[in-house]
Amino acid sequence: MISTHVLKSIRVSRNLTERQMADEMKIPINQWIDMETGKRDMTPGTFNRMVNALHISDDEVPSWKHMTVGNLGSKIRVLRKKHQYSLEQLGILVDMSPAYLSEVERGEKVPSFSAMKSITEVFGVPISLFIGNKRKQSIIGDKLRIARKGRRMTQKDVAESAGISPAMVAHLENGKVQASLDTIEKISELLGISVCYLILEQEEVEDMIGAITPEMRDVLYDPKVQSIIGSICTFSKDEMVRVLNYIHLIRNPHVQK
Repeated sequence: MISTHVLKSIRVSRNLTERQMADEMKIPINQWIDMETGKRDMTPGTFNRMVNALHISDDEVPSWKHMTVGNLGSKIRVLRKKHQYSLEQLGILVDMSPAYLSEVERGEKVPSFSAMKSITEVFGVPISLFIGNKRKQSIIGDKLRIARKGRRMTQKDVAESAGISPAMVAHLENGKVQASLDTIEKISELLGISVCYLILEQEEVEDMIGAITPEMRDVLYDPKVQSIIGSICTFSKDEMVRVLNYIHLIRNPHVQK
């Protein structure tokens, strides 16, 4: 992800000791030492912590373009559509031309690190969402397979409804091909899950549930449970209120409605 030399230079340029650097990022000192010495890779979530804690410049992340995921443009497009922004409106917010953003969404250009920080601030998402990792090619496939089986659908059923071939569905689930955004949108709508759930990297899931007890974490890591959590993203306001009320009732059984 980021070389040990770059990590050390970022720390030294700010005159921070290893302990001070760990404190700034709110991580154990041993974790930082292991990353700086190459004993442990920096995960996207930890990278996000460093970005939030320090003012990282483009020059300090020379490998940025190699760190980004292949579907970076698709993710930006999903977020833009979710916020109902046109290319022109997003361009004004991030001080970029609509033509440039269009090229980014089509995968023809990769924004600089500072440009991506501006985009993530507009959408309110961590920059780690746009960073690749070793498992990224299989994540969407695994989630699609779990959602499909949870709805008792065959690959042929999904293919016919989404207007693609059964072979394509099989390749998507096996991580052999990368789905286009249009295909992901069709399948996610068919299976009743959100596009955001499909494209969310595992590190972001880990960040969100990092403070949960080990026992509960094991439950949430269950693929079937994660599929259910993903479906919640498509709930209406009334449906979400009912879910939250039910959770409140479970936690407070003595409270009468």
